[in-house]
Amino acid sequence: MIIKLGDKVRFLNENMEGIVTSFKGNNQIGVTIESDFEIPVLISEVVKIKFDEKAGNNPEPNVVKTFKVGNSNPLGVFLAFERIGDTQLDLHVHNNLADEIIVLFYHKLQGVYHLKKQLQLSREDTSVIGQTSLNQFEQWPNFYFVVIPIEQTSVKAVTSINNEFTFNAKTFHAYWKHCFFLSKQAYVFNIDAPIEKLNLQALKEKDFSEKSTPIQIDLKAKPNQTIDLHYEALQANGYGSSNDITTLQMDVFRQTLEAAFIHRVPEMVYIHGVGNAYLKNKIRTYLAKHPEIVFSFEDADGLNFGNGATLVFLK
Repeated sequence: MIIKLGDKVRFLNENMEGIVTSFKGNNQIGVTIESDFEIPVLISEVVKIKFDEKAGNNPEPNVVKTFKVGNSNPLGVFLAFERIGDTQLDLHVHNNLADEIIVLFYHKLQGVYHLKKQLQLSREDTSVIGQTSLNQFEQWPNFYFVVIPIEQTSVKAVTSINNEFTFNAKTFHAYWKHCFFLSKQAYVFNIDAPIEKLNLQALKEKDFSEKSTPIQIDLKAKPNQTIDLHYEALQANGYGSSNDITTLQMDVFRQTLEAAFIHRVPEMVYIHGVGNAYLKNKIRTYLAKHPEIVFSFEDADGLNFGNGATLVFLK
């Protein structure tokens, strides 16, 4: 079996699948799973699977409507890499930000910007701006975009958007998701999203000796069958506060799951929200690794929870 960078594989001995994001030698590869963790594994311990048009374990989400003009799709300018065959990728740009946008697409090589495409898109239009290959991933240049929104009527002056993308295997393959404007799975990035930067001063001043008090849930008490893991809900329900919110959320999740198993609770619902799916992926990775207490899990009722909760069936 020939394994290439970017292939989708399933673990033979684990109920998990992921994307090949590195080669480590000695017949070993790195596979990045949903939670963005890269797991080293022997090639003989995985099997290559096809990329589904709509992945079975990642169905098209219910769209949470926010204020938008003209449609209920996410607001913004989007870049999508569509897989054409095993390695070929088509690059698409989609406008759902303004009445019209002007897009300048550059390759940045050794500090020099090379204009590759210039186009104008009306709202809800999509255009192919180029092609690339996963086989040449390590040689990809930085992608630099200048987007100029054009609004016929606006309460404030519009400003241009500038964003640069530097891709590496792990971060790139973590963006494999449903693409609403292609109606299929693709690698999707938000061009108009601000680039997060570390607050170096705050990092220098942080007291790393500061410890959060671990929570202790009374395992003798039967837990509620619905647990809201939003931080404000945890505080309101007496779980205290923490400097590390995700750790607190995972502690509550793990301990209530154990309590439910002890009390023979048949099913639990964990509300984790939508967001960037980080907490959801951590929860589902944990569930997949504990078949001794978990029978199965799936999205909870969409009418009650949207796409922001997981239903767990316990043994």
